[in-house]
Amino acid sequence: METLQPDDPRELGSYRLLRRLGAGGMGRVYLARSPGGRTVAVKVVRPDLAAAV
Repeated sequence: METLQPDDPRELGSYRLLRRLGAGGMGRVYLARSPGGRTVAVKVVRPDLAAAV
């Protein structure tokens, strides 16, 4: 688990990002907290892989 880097978002939708869990070929995975307080993992897929078909 790593601290968030300057290029990492601090929020995604309603989730507040806490730490970076990892990064790989498809994107990054973050430890986040929901508005209700639940701790979740959020995966952010690279833009070139997430393009609409």
